[in-house]
Amino acid sequence: MFTAGLPNFGDEFITRAWLQYLAKHRPDDDVWLDCSNPGHASILFRGIHPNLHIVNTLWQLVWNTRHLIDNQARAALAIEGWIRHGGTPREDLGIDLLRDVDSIHFLGGGYVNQLWKANILLFVAASAVKAINPSVSLHATGLGLSPLEGESLSLLHQAISSFDTFTVRDEQSASLTGTTFTCDDAFLAFGKERNAWQDNKTDRSAFVCLQHDVIGENQSAIPKIVDSLLQSDVSYNEILTVVEALPPDDAWALDSLREQWKGKVELLPFSHLWNVGFPVSTDAVWISSRFHTHLIAAATRARGVAMEFGNDYYHIKHQSLLDLGTGWSVLDCSDPNNSAPSSHATKEDSFPQKAHSLFKQKSQEVTKIYDSSTQQ
Repeated sequence: MFTAGLPNFGDEFITRAWLQYLAKHRPDDDVWLDCSNPGHASILFRGIHPNLHIVNTLWQLVWNTRHLIDNQARAALAIEGWIRHGGTPREDLGIDLLRDVDSIHFLGGGYVNQLWKANILLFVAASAVKAINPSVSLHATGLGLSPLEGESLSLLHQAISSFDTFTVRDEQSASLTGTTFTCDDAFLAFGKERNAWQDNKTDRSAFVCLQHDVIGENQSAIPKIVDSLLQSDVSYNEILTVVEALPPDDAWALDSLREQWKGKVELLPFSHLWNVGFPVSTDAVWISSRFHTHLIAAATRARGVAMEFGNDYYHIKHQSLLDLGTGWSVLDCSDPNNSAPSSHATKEDSFPQKAHSLFKQKSQEVTKIYDSSTQQ
């Protein structure tokens, strides 16, 4: 159960890690990936697991309540009724399958919070499945749930009581829900000294990932990025690579950076990022507003700067990585008057080892969920 298929590199990275784990340890199981964009997801994850089926049953049920977005209690009752009795002709076949699954697992990520409060209903639906089939086990791992408040938080608390496993990736989410704080599910991909997604060796050393979704277009960030690169000893002679983690949104800054960076500026499209791998180079410098590029780049020993935009959702995400010890500095882009200083890129050399230790922690979590005795 996840938001896979948009595509968004962080979301797809997590989903791929879980599917690869299941392909290795549970190849004979039927795996149903319920996600928001099954068409794209079927291309992204083709061939990873021999018995993978991709649907959007639960997501469609949530979308069917969009007219009740301001009345989540009524929306929850509607979804519980559909799970129990059917009545949504286009989804009823999927609901029939859903009632007979062995387990439902919500993969980690930040897709359930006040920004997308309707997604709380995904947990309501899973809880309703267990109410009619108590043998179904419910699991959630590595979620980021903050900020969350009011009716949304109340519904989440009610749903959590039905879950067999429920872990989150930051302290705020743990405090908010009274659940267990572990780490992001992306760490499941850090099981080896060198992983397949790190095979994209490059001679480039300057990377920017500046998103448009959630934070909007922020032109005032461009000169700060340029200054931060220069402070980090990146020369104009070096090609500046704009990384498209979410296409096409992350390409918005390409023209603006070309106007202010005196050297070449080129795009690393999502398709290349996904098919070839995450760019890894000696003494790389990253400036990123995105959480998972922060996490992955830091684990490849890159120096970096995490961009902040006065957004609670992203502040919590980046802070959780800083607390884990990425060693990155912070670039405050929340002031439109540009009064906050630029930042030079920094790192913590021990973070790759930390990432591997968190893989071991996540693996223990996986073993409990899937009852696997495989040595990691």
